[in-house]
Amino acid sequence: MDSHKRAKILKAAIKIFARDGFFNAKVEEIAKEAGVATGTTYLYFDNKDDILISIFEEEMIPIIETMRNAISKKATAREKIIEIITCHLKMMQEKADMGQLLELELRQSSKFIHGYQGTRFKEYLDIMGETLAVGQESGEFRNDIHPVIFKQILFGALDQISMNWSLSKSRKIDLHLSADQIAAVLLDGIEKKGK
Repeated sequence: MDSHKRAKILKAAIKIFARDGFFNAKVEEIAKEAGVATGTTYLYFDNKDDILISIFEEEMIPIIETMRNAISKKATAREKIIEIITCHLKMMQEKADMGQLLELELRQSSKFIHGYQGTRFKEYLDIMGETLAVGQESGEFRNDIHPVIFKQILFGALDQISMNWSLSKSRKIDLHLSADQIAAVLLDGIEKKGK
């Protein structure tokens, strides 16, 4: 199999899914955008759902690496959480097609909703939970907050704000600049009082 051709199909699919929406997108359109025959697409992917999940899994690799690298440069757990929030929102804004795919189109795939095992997504969320645990160990954060609950709350907040931004026609706000406000709301709730 030709990895370059597979990458072209995935890149084309991001564009088509963002333009037409997952439900309305056709494999034929993806193949045309990629400059390959429709049959060639099926040599690499079983169906449209398989393309979408492959995009998600593969595109998450550099996103996770970027986030891990960025938070490794921060000294405190609080700074790390703010960096996680900033990285997520910046990625959604700078890669608008990919952001729309992650925020909106994945929810239309029945295979993603019912059958996706979530290896990369779990890793992404685990960064959030691990960072809370670091702050708990250092005494920055309360110990009665469970990392699983925290990472779901943090991702849920980021997901909702990013989705609203993706759906906005004007996109007047600079999405990643709202990171400090989101961090303040969340961190005030998990920080130890009277430190």
